[in-house]
Amino acid sequence: MAPTVGALEMGSGGHRWNCAAHHCIREFLALGQASGSLTLRRHTRGHGLPRKVESLLNRRLNIALKSLALLIAAGLVSGIVYEQIGRRRDRARFPQIGRSVDIGGRTLNIFCSGAGAPPVIFESGGPGPGLEWEAFQPEAAKITQACWYDRAGEGWSDLGPFPRTSVAICNDLHELLKRAGVPAPYVFAGASFGGLNSRVYGGLYPNEVAGMILIDSAHEDELRRAPKFFLGRTAPRFLWHPLQMAFEAAAFVGLLRLTQSSPTQGKDPSQMTREEIIEALRQRPKSFVGNVSAGIVLPESFAEGSSVTRIGDFPLIVLTAGQSLDFGDAELNREAAAYQQIWVHEIQPKLAQLSTRGRQIVFWNSNHGSIPQDAVISAIRLVVTEFREEASGR
Repeated sequence: MAPTVGALEMGSGGHRWNCAAHHCIREFLALGQASGSLTLRRHTRGHGLPRKVESLLNRRLNIALKSLALLIAAGLVSGIVYEQIGRRRDRARFPQIGRSVDIGGRTLNIFCSGAGAPPVIFESGGPGPGLEWEAFQPEAAKITQACWYDRAGEGWSDLGPFPRTSVAICNDLHELLKRAGVPAPYVFAGASFGGLNSRVYGGLYPNEVAGMILIDSAHEDELRRAPKFFLGRTAPRFLWHPLQMAFEAAAFVGLLRLTQSSPTQGKDPSQMTREEIIEALRQRPKSFVGNVSAGIVLPESFAEGSSVTRIGDFPLIVLTAGQSLDFGDAELNREAAAYQQIWVHEIQPKLAQLSTRGRQIVFWNSNHGSIPQDAVISAIRLVVTEFREEASGR
């Protein structure tokens, strides 16, 4: 507690000097700058004690500052070591599925199976590794070559530079497919945000598109037509890069790993389901940073998608969910159901117009995450077959 103006205790003997208003104030504390150091000056008469007190306080201040700096440095070093140990354990727990391909100073992971042309490229929806498509891949591989990949920061791929917009993601994918030896043109199967990326890829590289399946694909109209509770908060543009750097720094020093908990932490991977492995991959600090990096700049990705309104003449199937999600609240569910009608009848049909041969199929009993796998595989078969027949001149 700070001393009062009525009394000030000094010295080891506990001598008290009365500082009542009717007495002259004989001492005071002053902070000044002398020779670059912080000094404490005391004005008294005839005593050598203040100079000793000043020296003692300066020494203690220097010791405290040095100790604080050492503690911070020790904490940072410990955090970095902790994170590196965690990453090593992650690699041991979850051996890579796929292969790493250098795309220019960093690598992306890709896994292909099957044979034939045109190859199908699976593009994931929300945060998570390409491993989410594992159940689809074997069936698609019976039709043609089928590949999934990990976007920058996801799964077994390295993080990518700022900004992680759809254009940046598509440029990464373009370089990956070229260097991995997967020949164009491609059939893209993109779900949700992956559908937006597929669309942007078509705008950037229209000659590399053989066909497209958009699975309840994201659309820029969501920003102005969806209920407010559908949309996450967006940081001001000037904070986008600083926020990404802050999260990268937090991951580097182990802070994210320390604060995040996973239900699968410490669990033997051999006893985990595929869904648990995917969730564990999502929870790793690197993946968290990758997701945040893409989420921060999502408005820019929507703007990039809005510039692609027509790609060309190729087989395109738009698969649309007819049911809204259940939000556990009657009023929210009412708003969601009303918006779902706009989604089905006004927003999703715009995607079918990307190609002169686009068509929409609505699954009235499915929501955003439950369009049947069989429907996706059937759409892939239709698009691949149509492309092959056209290529053969039939």
